[in-house]
Amino acid sequence: MTKPDGKVEQLLAKHPSLTKQEALKIVAEKNERKRKKREGKTEKIESVRRAYEARRPEPKKTPIETSEKE
Repeated sequence: MTKPDGKVEQLLAKHPSLTKQEALKIVAEKNERKRKKREGKTEKIESVRRAYEARRPEPKKTPIETSEKE
């Protein structure tokens, strides 16, 4: 039994009036909504990161000073 089948079985146990096809449709729609929500969060995080990278000043490139032994 795969994970979606387990979710369908749980849904059928909780709501016996549903058919298996209806339960499959409900689970598939829920999974699609969750996937879109995750994509939205990822995009938001990436846009914040890109904005930060654009504002961040470039690191200063100073030459490394070596001490001379006398």
